Amino acid sequence: MILTAIVIDDSPLQRMMTNKLVKENPNLQFIESFNDPETGLEAIHRIQPDVVFLDVEMPKLNGFEFLENLNHDCQVILNSTRSQFALTAFQYDQVKDFMTKPMNQDRFEKSVERMVKKEHANQKKVSLYSVPVYQERLRKAS
Repeated sequence: MILTAIVIDDSPLQRMMTNKLVKENPNLQFIESFNDPETGLEAIHRIQPDVVFLDVEMPKLNGFEFLENLNHDCQVILNSTRSQFALTAFQYDQVKDFMTKPMNQDRFEKSVERMVKKEHANQKKVSLYSVPVYQERLRKAS
């Protein structure tokens, strides 16, 4: 299963490094990257990616404010040079992982593997409940 991904980071160097990790991962399809969180938020609603790699500390709109405005159901990997944001990060349902910068390739790959497994499990659930027998049972149970 290949997940579509976008990167949002105001730092050109960090954005380039994250773009490279995404592009080199066979489970991800790089769509686009953004240096401005507001533009990135608009693009998410248009593109509807599976995964967003999101910086925490950005001007205008930080990563947590960004998450408050995110209406698309996608998995988010938050990243920052400051590990103290990790506790706050996991208060958001969309956040599946928090990584400190610079991101280690092995750690990045493990995080992506977990997301792929979760997405695969979610699709199995959906297909299971789309079977007519289960639909009938769910209808009767309601």
